[in-house]
Amino acid sequence: MRSRGSFALGHAVVFLAWLMVHCGGGLVGAVPPDGWYDYTAHTDCRGRPEPAQYNGGILKYGNGDDPNGYKTTETGVLSPAFVVYNLNKSTMYTFSGWVKLEGSPSALITARLAPDNSGTRCIGTVLARSDCWAFLKGGFVLDWPTQTSVIFFQNADRTPMKITTASASLQPFTTDQWSMHQKDTIRKRRKRMATIHVADPHGTRVVGASVSVEQTSKDFPLGSAIASTILGNDAYQKWFVERFNAAVFEDELKWYSTEPASGLLRFDVPDQMLAFVRSHRVMVRGHNIFWENQDATPRWVKGLSPEDLRSAVNTRIQSLMTRYRGEFAHWDVNNEMLHFNFYEQRLGANATMEFFSVAQDADPLATLFMNEYNVVETCDDASSTVDAYVARLKDLRAGGAVLEGIGLEGHFSRPNIPYMRAVLDKLATLNLPIWFTEIDINNKFDAQTQAVYLEQVLREAYAHPAVSGVMLWTALHEGGCYQMCLTDWNLKNLPVGDVVDRLLQEWQTGQVAGPTDAHGAYSFSGYLGEYVVTVNAGNTSKQATFSLSPGDETRHITVQI
Repeated sequence: MRSRGSFALGHAVVFLAWLMVHCGGGLVGAVPPDGWYDYTAHTDCRGRPEPAQYNGGILKYGNGDDPNGYKTTETGVLSPAFVVYNLNKSTMYTFSGWVKLEGSPSALITARLAPDNSGTRCIGTVLARSDCWAFLKGGFVLDWPTQTSVIFFQNADRTPMKITTASASLQPFTTDQWSMHQKDTIRKRRKRMATIHVADPHGTRVVGASVSVEQTSKDFPLGSAIASTILGNDAYQKWFVERFNAAVFEDELKWYSTEPASGLLRFDVPDQMLAFVRSHRVMVRGHNIFWENQDATPRWVKGLSPEDLRSAVNTRIQSLMTRYRGEFAHWDVNNEMLHFNFYEQRLGANATMEFFSVAQDADPLATLFMNEYNVVETCDDASSTVDAYVARLKDLRAGGAVLEGIGLEGHFSRPNIPYMRAVLDKLATLNLPIWFTEIDINNKFDAQTQAVYLEQVLREAYAHPAVSGVMLWTALHEGGCYQMCLTDWNLKNLPVGDVVDRLLQEWQTGQVAGPTDAHGAYSFSGYLGEYVVTVNAGNTSKQATFSLSPGDETRHITVQI
């Protein structure tokens, strides 16, 4: 028995023989004919594992007396593992299971996929414990079909310990099935049925009246970052407000912008930007109060003593939040605190909690957010796993922080959509609004590939029932954008801009029209938002406004004509 190490690809042959004996044969990656996606997830540690999702999917156990499929081994010899045959290209695979440890109170455990001995990739993570069962949920998509693949569990830091897994499941979905789930969620969460009833002053139904309905604003916030480049640029302003109902300032509210030297406060640019969005009824997020990254800290702040730093941060919060009280719907309070710790290292572990407390007192109507990268973008960043995010959020709330929003930056390279959905499922258990705050696609890809990946990400974000808003990180500069521009400097669409325009068009009701039926009614399914309805009957015309807000029941509107 080796004293250290973890599952190696050479173990696949050994474990394959074990699996054939104990599980009655290999596991074939065929897609079942039906099956809806199960959004269920867990972030609490439990005394017993729950049954496997999808009854195990294609991980079927030969021993009918062991429905949970417990597997125990030490990482120094063999990880708990599964061998599966004939996984398909482009199929969406969702993977889940319960994990428990021995030999360590807690550890970050990763589930990894080794397709055809061609390297490994992370497909899910869980912060596992020895005193209870923790739930792992992830997924993957393959670029090519594989004959033999191995899914195994590994301690992230490679130290040996005993890992037990239970209720594992691998469920495949075709791209058509995945799209069907998205459309069904959109129908249930982003749209609502409405019926327009037309009657005369006596309450008599009016049959055959002409009804025209037009959506005038959208309920779901979908917006973009903007920079000072939008000021005085009428064409850019017109382009922006024709598309977006939400905005965030790229850099103009950050501390290094508003106070480049101690006591030198500069709010003229964000004031002008705020006037622009306010004049067009665009909601705006506040980004950010503090940023834990030392490289993003004002130069004059870095050399302050702990006492002077504490005074400076209090002045920063008060000057910013007092000036803009009630103006910003959200505030990212302490940006990227899972990756960096400039303030906490100097002011103590409770610094972030104090930031939230002071911010809440200064602007009690704003929703205060955590904001972090690499939570949904990748499975390989140990600093920002979904369980690390959840644990930090729960700790802050337990300490009294009024933290009411989950911010996911969304700086994607190549997106893993099943993994993205699985992470959202786990975050959804917190019952807090989830926002994608800075979505873009890395510019290492060509323009067409960026467009393909952006569409995948936006469709998944918009369709997930727990997501409350989406922001693109596409503030336009003459020299380009951070990673991804929607247009060139002349506002001519780039491929990603075409994607955004097409989706904006798809996700709105537009104008629908028709006659009232024998009951004097006209029904339609519309995206949530504000509407104006025009009714014509004979020589009489009447106009009314109404809103479609979230709800399961049909919305009934009566127009008297």
